[in-house]
Amino acid sequence: MAKILKGKFGKAKPARQGADQAEKTIPGYQLKLAIPFSDPLIWRRIQVPGQMTLTDMHRVIQVCMGWQDSDSHQFLVGKIFYQPGFGIEDFKRKPEYDEAAFELHQLEDGMQFLFSYLYDGGDGWELQIAVEEILEAGRFEPFPRLLDGANGSPPEEVGDIHQYQAMLAVVDESGVDLADLSMNIGEFTGYRPYVFDFDEINRQLETISIK
Repeated sequence: MAKILKGKFGKAKPARQGADQAEKTIPGYQLKLAIPFSDPLIWRRIQVPGQMTLTDMHRVIQVCMGWQDSDSHQFLVGKIFYQPGFGIEDFKRKPEYDEAAFELHQLEDGMQFLFSYLYDGGDGWELQIAVEEILEAGRFEPFPRLLDGANGSPPEEVGDIHQYQAMLAVVDESGVDLADLSMNIGEFTGYRPYVFDFDEINRQLETISIK
């Protein structure tokens, strides 16, 4: 008579919840934002949590550059363009690469290869974004933070960096002391090309909630 063997013969799977959680710890990033062809270079150094979406990153950039989010934008990460969803329900679809659906840590390889931000439909302002450092948990705040930078960001109304540099060149030739230069450009009264408000930028960055 055959014997009936009782027992669990499937290969037991060890409890890995804690290990998996450790493996999935999301890093932060130290990034340098810079406007190509600006002279002197207009740049900002920031630290951001890796769970930020590209939509969050867009908000961070707008704050750091003092822009008003009045034009279209795109991110180029690796070889892929990411942009906002249409936001109009009747269209029944969103772009294939909706920026709201991707967090920074998911794009780490592409970010280290090529990372750009195009503002005003790609015909206006461009930021090159460099990953300077990948930060372990505990080495960054749960919100974006400005660390350093130089020079005021051009008002978006100027058009692009080439028009902005031409405008500064005219002022420079006039003999004005550029360190104390104050200009009125569109709605920007008393705009100072070589000054940015470090504390105010950080105050605004702290209000950006990361989901």
